[in-house]
Amino acid sequence: MGAPVVAQSLRQLPSDLILTTMVAQGASTVVLGERQVRLSPAAQVRGANNLIIQPASVYGTFRVGVKTDAQGMVHRIWILSAEEWAALRPGN
Repeated sequence: MGAPVVAQSLRQLPSDLILTTMVAQGASTVVLGERQVRLSPAAQVRGANNLIIQPASVYGTFRVGVKTDAQGMVHRIWILSAEEWAALRPGN
């Protein structure tokens, strides 16, 4: 019997994501690029494995795709894998 084959596919992500880096320290604000922005009250963070992470539990620097709400607060964050980052970058 052969070894199992592990297939990893990229997630379906919105086409209008803002691609940037994020520094998070478990607070209601994050640094996107060089700008500090507030998270919306209903902000949702998805890890590279697509599981939801509580914003207060996110610490570190990540490559992300984000969407903002009507007030300009960050509403959705997708922490991107290296493959997703490469595939989504302009010119690829």
